[in-house]
Amino acid sequence: MRPESIAWERAAEVRAAADGWRRAGAIDPQTHDAIRRAYPDPCVTPSAVWRVLTAVMVTIVVLCAFGALAVTTRPREPGFTVLLWLFAAACVVATEYMEASPRLARRGAAGAASACGIVLFLAGLGVFLHAVLAIRDDAAFNALLLASALTWAAGAWRWGSPPFAGLSAASLFVLLARLPLGRVVWVIVGSALVGLATPRLDDGALAPSHRRAATVVLLAGIAAVYVALNVYSLDQGALESLRRFAPPRAPSTAAFAVAAVATAVLPVVILLWAWRSRRTVLFGAGIVLLALSLATLRYYVHVAPLWAVLSVSGTALIALALAGERALRRAPGGERAGFTLDALYSDERQQQLLQVVPVVGTLTPGPVAPASAEKGFAPGGGASGGGGASGRF
Repeated sequence: MRPESIAWERAAEVRAAADGWRRAGAIDPQTHDAIRRAYPDPCVTPSAVWRVLTAVMVTIVVLCAFGALAVTTRPREPGFTVLLWLFAAACVVATEYMEASPRLARRGAAGAASACGIVLFLAGLGVFLHAVLAIRDDAAFNALLLASALTWAAGAWRWGSPPFAGLSAASLFVLLARLPLGRVVWVIVGSALVGLATPRLDDGALAPSHRRAATVVLLAGIAAVYVALNVYSLDQGALESLRRFAPPRAPSTAAFAVAAVATAVLPVVILLWAWRSRRTVLFGAGIVLLALSLATLRYYVHVAPLWAVLSVSGTALIALALAGERALRRAPGGERAGFTLDALYSDERQQQLLQVVPVVGTLTPGPVAPASAEKGFAPGGGASGGGGASGRF
């Protein structure tokens, strides 16, 4: 990332934290103003909904421009590859220009342009490998997966995009699943990513977006290890199905037993880790894995109907949450074992992201009420008197 982009991110993080502290009453207005003066942020940051809409519009413009030029010129495979790469290069140049401008860096257009650039580059590479070089499908797909993992990782490092880190990890694990002993490789590489990402979650030398990308890599590593060790995944051959010409093979009794134990133990290990580290993201991951393990248990052991299992599980989680809240409220000072109900700082950006989907959903055209054939007379007074009058008359 650019040094100035890192400085802007750090200033935005400090200012957002100061806003949270001020709302919680932890600091007075004078201290809040002093912090904002000490960490000026020149960037323009619209709302999350506006950034998403801008990104969608930029993506539509890029794809429509590319489609119009492709339909007009009708190039053959080599020319089509060059056209894809030219548009990819233009998107990368536009991203670099917008990332260097405080007025454009956070409007959503830079992220959309960078994503379009990487997608167009990978599409051109796929056409080049398959149609121009005539490489067989299996080798071309593996090469494309490797390029996808490296390209998304480079984009995450250059532009500080956590979703790019997730796409890089996904491409890497799909590639590893196609190797011999892919399940074992998933466990090894996933554990290695967890070990590499954990120290960087609180590394002050990294940019805030790079720390968030490390969180995404951490979750991807945990998910990969769980999927590789899950007994249902082993029984159904979920990873083996990603390999070409992989003959179906039933797992051995020992492997099935080990996977069953790992399916039950791994969520507990993640929850214990979350308890010791006080990381909410690990608590969320542990709860999700625990729910998946319970669903796996329900698949092999028919203890009750599915609706009953889900109802009991939900009720138990609600009761556990209420009991934890009650214990914290009754604790001296409202704190017990490092946990408290007092949130001094909450990231409003996550709350704004939760509002994006319903708001965008309201932008779709709703059903038009059919017009009545004849307007009837409605008794009662009018709703406005005109001439500045208000109320009914």
